[in-house]
Amino acid sequence: MSMQIHVFDTHVMTASGEYIHFDVLVNNENIKEVEQYAKQYLDGLGVAIDNIKQSRCNFCHSELANLEVEGDIASQGHSIIRL
Repeated sequence: MSMQIHVFDTHVMTASGEYIHFDVLVNNENIKEVEQYAKQYLDGLGVAIDNIKQSRCNFCHSELANLEVEGDIASQGHSIIRL
């Protein structure tokens, strides 16, 4: 049985003008952590929160997860797809 996941479409514009677009994928148990996961991802890219000019992370849709996304969510609570 496949896991139902929720996709949050995330857009960030840094103060230096860099545009970053990615999806944060979570299951029902981790839905409240979406913003934290997005911030962690940006931190991993070297984008400090104080360098963000504008950001939005909106629920997009729900779907069945593929095996790679299921594995990511099982091990770290979320999956990120850079777009």
